[in-house]
Amino acid sequence: MQTGLSATKLGTWWETVRTSLWFVPTAMTAFAIVLAAVMVDLDRRLMTDAPLAGFFLTFTTSVEGARAVLSTIAGSLITVTATLFSITIIALQLASSQFTPRVLRNFTGDRSNQVVLGIFIGTFTYTLLILRTVRSARDDGTSFVPSLGVAVAIGLALVTVGFLIFFIHHTAESIRAAVIVDRAASDTLQLVEALFPEPVGEPADEATTWSIPAGEPAAVIAKRGGYLQAVDADELFELAAKGQLTVRMEPMIGEFVLPGATLASVWPLSAADEEVTGTVRSAFVTGPERTLQHDVEFGIRQLADIAVRALSPGVNDPTTATTCVDRLTEILVCLGGRRLPERARSGADGRVCFLARETSFERAVDLAFTQIRHFGSHDPIFAAHLVEALGRAAALVPRNRREPIVRQVAAALSAARDKIDEPTDLEMIERASRRVVGLGESRGDGSTDLASTLGG
Repeated sequence: MQTGLSATKLGTWWETVRTSLWFVPTAMTAFAIVLAAVMVDLDRRLMTDAPLAGFFLTFTTSVEGARAVLSTIAGSLITVTATLFSITIIALQLASSQFTPRVLRNFTGDRSNQVVLGIFIGTFTYTLLILRTVRSARDDGTSFVPSLGVAVAIGLALVTVGFLIFFIHHTAESIRAAVIVDRAASDTLQLVEALFPEPVGEPADEATTWSIPAGEPAAVIAKRGGYLQAVDADELFELAAKGQLTVRMEPMIGEFVLPGATLASVWPLSAADEEVTGTVRSAFVTGPERTLQHDVEFGIRQLADIAVRALSPGVNDPTTATTCVDRLTEILVCLGGRRLPERARSGADGRVCFLARETSFERAVDLAFTQIRHFGSHDPIFAAHLVEALGRAAALVPRNRREPIVRQVAAALSAARDKIDEPTDLEMIERASRRVVGLGESRGDGSTDLASTLGG
């Protein structure tokens, strides 16, 4: 049974660490502790090393002055740090209520926020450690003033002032709707570019794509529940190729796996011993929430959630919803122009080793626009923009992938006819729909044409 950490598991762990608020501040605080020790040691050397006496005199200060400066810096920093945390929490609450709780990881994972908090906490820690080394002659008969350490503390305090100004600006920018939507879309686009395609083995031939061994498979059962965040397909493929097995992945990335549910089916039944079962189970990474590590649908869902929230009566922000529609169409155009990974992967002998469950283009289109279409069909301006955006996307994707987009246009037009009574408003949407006529023409495979819907 394999127990080592694979690249997929390490990537999942790093994603969790990267999007936390504790890692960077902790690392910078540790560096501040080391820096304080180094500066105190350097100050002691400066006091006893005659050749450096002239350099040392440049930083000399009194005991009372050093304590006053360090105490002021430490007291101010801890107060400002508490204020920064308060601002961060307010920004998180605003993003959660105004947009969607799914974007909170974008704020906690913002490297600028992490560095600013780390600078303030690290400088406070450094100043506190330097302060405790200051001694007067009446304390133990000898005085010690870490003058160079005090100078560095003053320099760090000035640096924190600059970071404070930057943090205020950055926080004000980061809670803007356009910035939040842009970051969610950019992260999803990067994931599309990284994962599509993501070959594992050689693509199986069409004749063997759905060919699986006869007989009942062995079911690998999940021991605990959680969202499926990633699957180590390399590990599963290598296991199947070496052991003459066929492994079929049952849940999709992003689905919630219940305890006792089947993670994978393994053929033949007799080969699924404890070692094979343990290896297969360890290849599935679950967690308490969905992440953008391998889950493209989660990125699409974030933007759809923001649009739906913007269309709600409580928020009533159709402009943000139209921005989400534009970025969703951008993602679909990018996804539509890529070769999606083959579901079945075969080894060198042509035998199917691994069957995955991958996101299809049709599923991505439905996930992106079904809810938005439902909640926005009563607004004529938004509905017209939705139809126009879908039409532009349909014109840019390959012809064999236009059908799901055309169906969304037809459904948007049908919903608008049901909910909008004003003829002028309805004509605006129908005029936008007519531009899509021809993009959904039948290809001889049973696909429907939008023209019949427009005539309804």
